[in-house]
Amino acid sequence: MAQRTGALRSPRFWISMAGGLGIVLAAVLLTNHDGAMTVIQAVYARITCGILNGLGHATRVVGNTVSSSRFGISVVAACTGLFVTSLFAFAVVVFPVRWGSKLVGLALGIGGIFVVNVIRLVSLYYVGVHWPGVLDSVHLLVWQSLLIVVAVALWLLWAGGITSRRGREASS
Repeated sequence: MAQRTGALRSPRFWISMAGGLGIVLAAVLLTNHDGAMTVIQAVYARITCGILNGLGHATRVVGNTVSSSRFGISVVAACTGLFVTSLFAFAVVVFPVRWGSKLVGLALGIGGIFVVNVIRLVSLYYVGVHWPGVLDSVHLLVWQSLLIVVAVALWLLWAGGITSRRGREASS
């Protein structure tokens, strides 16, 4: 118990907590800032459109909407994965390791969530084209849950890797 109380008094702990809360606050502010969110949505839409065109679909982007003659999807704020990403980042920042390890975790995790989110958007286009009756279920139940599972799995892999590396170094 003495170790835990000491950790709570550590300036490192409070700096990490402030950084983590700053990340969550930034995500909330971005979500509520139309200009910034519009840019993020447009980036996701353009990347999704590029991939779909590379796969042989004649899609185009108008604002945050990717469409073709067959189907269209709009990338709204909830489709950016920003909330899940900010929670992942918070978990990394408050984990008691050196900042270099945290930066690696942030880069890998945020990049991984971004890639999975793009895969999500591309797959939702395909579902909308081929199985429009299940689009809402796949969008709201399957992919939202999967994105959370991916974020947790990425954090567990990163934290487990850091912890096992610390254990190996301590036993050497």
